[in-house]
Amino acid sequence: MRINRSLLNWGIFLIFLGGIPLAVDQGWIDPDMAGELGQLWPLILVGIGLGLILRWTPFAWFGGAFVAATFGIIFGAAVVAIPDEGISNLQGIIPAVAVAACSGDDAGPASSSEGGPANANVFELDATLSCGELRVSRAAGADWSVEADHATGDAPVIDESDLDGATAYLGLSQRGSDALPFLATQAQGDWRVEVPETAVISLDTPLNAARGDIDLGGGPIARLGGTFNASDAVIDLADAATPLRASVDLTLNASDVRLLLPDGNLAADVTLNASSLTVCVPEGTALRVEPSSILSSDDLANSGLDKANPTLWSTPGFSAAGDHIDLSITSTVSSFSLERPETCS
Repeated sequence: MRINRSLLNWGIFLIFLGGIPLAVDQGWIDPDMAGELGQLWPLILVGIGLGLILRWTPFAWFGGAFVAATFGIIFGAAVVAIPDEGISNLQGIIPAVAVAACSGDDAGPASSSEGGPANANVFELDATLSCGELRVSRAAGADWSVEADHATGDAPVIDESDLDGATAYLGLSQRGSDALPFLATQAQGDWRVEVPETAVISLDTPLNAARGDIDLGGGPIARLGGTFNASDAVIDLADAATPLRASVDLTLNASDVRLLLPDGNLAADVTLNASSLTVCVPEGTALRVEPSSILSSDDLANSGLDKANPTLWSTPGFSAAGDHIDLSITSTVSSFSLERPETCS
């Protein structure tokens, strides 16, 4: 069985990143001792050396895994050492480090484009990108299109499925480079995707060490999902329509995401691990928030919501509302902020 070293390293990093604070919270490790773990940084150099020595052996993966574990321990110790209100200041560091693994600030040097007629009723987009930027917007018509700047030989791999003679499913991926880089370099890609103007959209956007700018305009949506690893994104659904109850399902690992929700009928389930999430909800929207957290912070006490019980917050009169938003937040060593309508942008 072939080991995907990149995913292995990031899995190890996240285990230690969350494991150290959890061990302190449960009393398994003394907080003072955990705070001293940051002094283990020289082990990073040891791990790099091991990686070089073992590079051409069956144990070549061990050096990277050792470095990943050390980084996780150091960041986990930093989380323990800082006060709760300072957690949000730490989370932006990790996406910045991951994006730095991408070579250069510009995508290229090659470019490509594809497009065609899309199904007028339903359209599903699945776009997975590592190192770069994904921008998704509505087209001014019934076609789909993809324009990309990318490394030579790494044009987006396009997978299509038709319904009634037009594309109803569009899959975008990279040629063998969808893995998240860890202590390695990878050329950036810049993908600009347009989806049909009036079709009901389902969207899945896994991002690895990348940036996302997703704006689904005023058209209808059915589902939005994604796993963001060491990434940052803005997801703008503020003007989207929800003719049927829509769903949002996101997992953030060491990422920073801003989510603008519509005044509609929607259920959102977001899991945060060492991440930061800002949610904006339009004025007058019926909203219920159910948070569950470990070593995390939120501003629900200052959000204007009523506290029904220790784990449930809602807008006044929520129980009598028709269309409404249910927002479930599960967070570990993370921060969650609910913005007032007048500050949404």
